[in-house]
Amino acid sequence: MKKTMQAARLFGPNDLRIVDTPIPELGPGDVLCQVRCAGICGTDYSIYTGEFSFVKNGGVKFPFTPGHEWSGVVAAVGSAVTHFKAGDRVVGDTCVSCGSCVSCLLGDYLSCANVFCVGTVKAWDGGFAEYTVFPERHLFHLPDSVDFDAGAFVEPAATSLYAVKVANVQIGDTVLVHGSGPLGLLAAKLSKLSGAAKVFITGRKDAKLKLALGFGADVAINTTRESVAEGVARHTAKGKVDRVIETSGAAELLTGSLDLVRSGGTVSAVAFYDKTIERLEIDKLVFGNITLRGSSGSTGMYQPVLALMASGALDITPLISGRYLFKDILRGYHDMKEKNDVRIKWLVDFD
Repeated sequence: MKKTMQAARLFGPNDLRIVDTPIPELGPGDVLCQVRCAGICGTDYSIYTGEFSFVKNGGVKFPFTPGHEWSGVVAAVGSAVTHFKAGDRVVGDTCVSCGSCVSCLLGDYLSCANVFCVGTVKAWDGGFAEYTVFPERHLFHLPDSVDFDAGAFVEPAATSLYAVKVANVQIGDTVLVHGSGPLGLLAAKLSKLSGAAKVFITGRKDAKLKLALGFGADVAINTTRESVAEGVARHTAKGKVDRVIETSGAAELLTGSLDLVRSGGTVSAVAFYDKTIERLEIDKLVFGNITLRGSSGSTGMYQPVLALMASGALDITPLISGRYLFKDILRGYHDMKEKNDVRIKWLVDFD
């Protein structure tokens, strides 16, 4: 096996380069994976531009290899690995933990005090490379019926499913999803699969909202033409919903959610806001018995997402907006802004 590989390394804001670097070495419990497909996330782009809050506060340490949405094939395994072998099709977790603390032993890896986030904050090198290495506990088998494209969507789908779970979506609920990007679209679909009777989605781009109506949403509200309150009132008896899932990162949509969710309802926030939010009327939260929950990560959600994909219930094909060869990944980054009106998810192909 060759000793070097190509990796897209981020050396600082606006400085992404494909370089030759050593193939990672394996520890006894590690698995070396050859990457086949990866998705470019909005977080990847905001880190690249330097706009991400964790770049500004020093939480992102350069250089590193981005790419937390990937799928691939096992190339080699460490001596203590028992559940994977060369040739297995896999996807990787969103984090890498210490593996020995109480949180890790309970399987709550994101609560590990020494956790690394794959390809982002305090980064574990991610999937924008020919090979990546993961501890066995952070890998999942990709079912035979789930292709590598879908595998690259497991992480964002798991993140959205966790937000749906945190929102406590119940059978028969009315759900409002803010944002028509990948997380919002997936949250709409997964809310429907969780039993929601009616799903609203908000956004500013007609092309994305049209796609949403074929992907789980029942009502699309273009916030450039009407207020969210007006859109919800047209389709509900009291102008309220049971659950809100906020994926847009717009502070005004988060604060406005307290006026749109019913008493005893839940607001789940899964976006990055990069700011201190003012005018959050806490009394509405208190006297409305409203639950406001942050939703970070995807603990325990990979297996349900993989099962939904394998069954055919979750088909991510409509969300693929474009593809780039690995050698053209920088063009993919640039197109994140230039083609934002139509872009849902770019995929990067390695094979």
